Amino acid sequence: MNVETQRKNIVHRILAIQNEQLLSQIEALLDNDVYTYTTSGKPLSTAAYKNHLTEIMNVSEAGEIGYTTEEARKKINRK
Repeated sequence: MNVETQRKNIVHRILAIQNEQLLSQIEALLDNDVYTYTTSGKPLSTAAYKNHLTEIMNVSEAGEIGYTTEEARKKINRK
């Protein structure tokens, strides 16, 4: 079975699920899957990534000063 067929089969099975607890477990599993990595290589789940973005937005809206573009470039280039 190829990946596309497997994906379609899973979607059809999920659509037929009536058990809310099972759906919550599936959602938690998907949220904990690695979504991206930090610049230092640390894996971030979907939930952790969303939390990270929320923290950045909160700091920005609070008026806290972060890095200028030039400062960010220098930090990246040093690594």
